[in-house]
Amino acid sequence: MHINMNELKQHVEFLRKMYQVVRIVEPSTKKVFLNEGDLSTYKDGFCYLFWENGSYCENCISTRARMENDIVYKLEYAPDKVIMVTAMPIKTEEKVVVIEMLKEITDSMVIDTVDNRDKEVMKDYIMNINNMIVRDELTGVFNRRFLNERLPVDIAQSKIYKYPITIIISDIDYFREINNTYGHLEGDKKLKEYANILSNNIGGKKNWVARYGGDEFIVCLVDTGKEEGIKIANELRNKVFKEMLPLEDNKPISSSFGLYTLLPEDLKTAEELVEIVDFYLYKAKEEGRNRIYAE
Repeated sequence: MHINMNELKQHVEFLRKMYQVVRIVEPSTKKVFLNEGDLSTYKDGFCYLFWENGSYCENCISTRARMENDIVYKLEYAPDKVIMVTAMPIKTEEKVVVIEMLKEITDSMVIDTVDNRDKEVMKDYIMNINNMIVRDELTGVFNRRFLNERLPVDIAQSKIYKYPITIIISDIDYFREINNTYGHLEGDKKLKEYANILSNNIGGKKNWVARYGGDEFIVCLVDTGKEEGIKIANELRNKVFKEMLPLEDNKPISSSFGLYTLLPEDLKTAEELVEIVDFYLYKAKEEGRNRIYAE
């Protein structure tokens, strides 16, 4: 069942009786419709600007609602206020948009566990709650949920603003043997060490690392072409080989990389991108490991 924009406008007007802010967001672009006037046209402005953080959220509620096709809830922090955000996906005649409904809950029972209502304490409290959803518990980098939410957004942004993005998948060579020989605790230590090297050496505020599964990690380099992407991947590979602590046999640890650069005119989806780089990682392994494979 689809709804037209005039019907949607009537629903928004009703919802504003119950919520302090109601807005309509296009998840991929983060653009916001006006609550008044013609809802079929965009107005300059992005949803994340409401939180005064300067860039889109790590845990994007509109993307989650769109991808899961379900109502999603999230706590956010605006200056001196805690806000409960409810996101609901809506199928219009043209596309799927998300209605976000915002209500202040600063003085409600939801946050009574916070003893100190100091601004910075509250901000850290909310940030920690939201980080739990999108961070890998073991390594501290982003998790697969974040990957599934963020990569489609970065692809959309690359097309809108006409810049390339480079996607890398990497893993530790012979990681299964490390687990089998030295145990999973030692394997976990190596995963943390590996994740730290990746996340600390990719540069750029918009670049990110996510644990894809096991010892596989995805790196997204925004506004980065193939040549620069290969250079960064080589720097990561060399740092792993030189800086990761060897095991008891003093054999150095190496890693392999699959890399693909998506140009603005490229129509590949997030799923297709991951499938490509995963195959390229396999090719790097097949050719001897401790190398980068890119086409």
